[in-house]
Amino acid sequence: MINKRIITIASVFAIFAGSLMAQGSLRYGGDNAGGMRNGTSAASQLLIPQGAAYLTGGGAVATATGVGATYWNPAGVARAANNLETTFSNRSYIAGMSVLFAGAAMKFGSNAIGINIRSVDIGEIPVTTVFSPDGTGEKFSPSNFTAGLTYSRMMSSKTSMGISVNATSEGFRRVKGQAITIDAGVQYTDFLSVSGLDVGVAVRNFGRPMRYDGSGLLHKAVAVGSDRLTQFYKVEPAEFDVPMLFELGASYSIGNMLSISGSYESNNFEQDKLKLMGAYTLPGVVTVRAGYLTDMETVTINDNKQTTTVDESDREIIDIFGGVSFGGSVYLQKVLGINASIDYAYIPAKYFEGNTVFTLNVGF
Repeated sequence: MINKRIITIASVFAIFAGSLMAQGSLRYGGDNAGGMRNGTSAASQLLIPQGAAYLTGGGAVATATGVGATYWNPAGVARAANNLETTFSNRSYIAGMSVLFAGAAMKFGSNAIGINIRSVDIGEIPVTTVFSPDGTGEKFSPSNFTAGLTYSRMMSSKTSMGISVNATSEGFRRVKGQAITIDAGVQYTDFLSVSGLDVGVAVRNFGRPMRYDGSGLLHKAVAVGSDRLTQFYKVEPAEFDVPMLFELGASYSIGNMLSISGSYESNNFEQDKLKLMGAYTLPGVVTVRAGYLTDMETVTINDNKQTTTVDESDREIIDIFGGVSFGGSVYLQKVLGINASIDYAYIPAKYFEGNTVFTLNVGF
């Protein structure tokens, strides 16, 4: 019999999350507001999927467990298969960038805690100025770093809840921005007493706008109408919202070998997305996966004002990672006697080389 209190909590959580997303849509201009705001948020690195096991995220909000759940849904941390888990992941991202993800999770009875760090290595960028368009000889490297702490608890044998607090910073040269965001979620197994049906819901990146500060905002100037000497004045930076999103997903498993999963994602800074994944597992040996990602809406920018030589009229905004992805996992227990697995994923990227993701998981 379904625990009414748990269903009530989950329903309130979903309604609250949905209302937050609706407010964001109304505040920023209607149903297509998310897509129209592509690239305008702070901390956009928070939207980069972490790990290889869930590809582009189909059903991950319902099925992610252990360390991987610290990104997808903190409720899954308490469902870790081991008392202690660690993971390290590297993703070859677009334009020569790379994304690192590492974390650990530990269970204490029905409770669990997890930590994770994420960073984006953008590389070095030459400094150019109006007077030195080919470069001054200097270089700078932007920084993007996030550290998270997660608490998760099994509320019953089938229901878990969790919350994460993440500290995010990004900067370039002498300017830096910081923000605190919160993730929260619920997972339910055998939903509606249907064996093999898992459901999850999560809100990620809920927080106040990011503000920037640093000596790079100081500029020499002379106040208009003043006889003062040249002095430093600080440019007051604008605030930029973090990319909050709401995700609802489900997964259905047939035995312990075949599963079909899907997620719906509503994002305040991108188009809503549909994410699907199918997986076949040979228990204890290998898992193969295929995923699909598509936008749920088409957003077109109609800009007939020619400011450049490039025709910018009627441009569609698309997710460059849309399409079919694939990957798999190899389990090392039977082969090497080590409680570990290696995950791999290939995710296509329009206009860029496809992304490859490798993840090493170790349990104790």
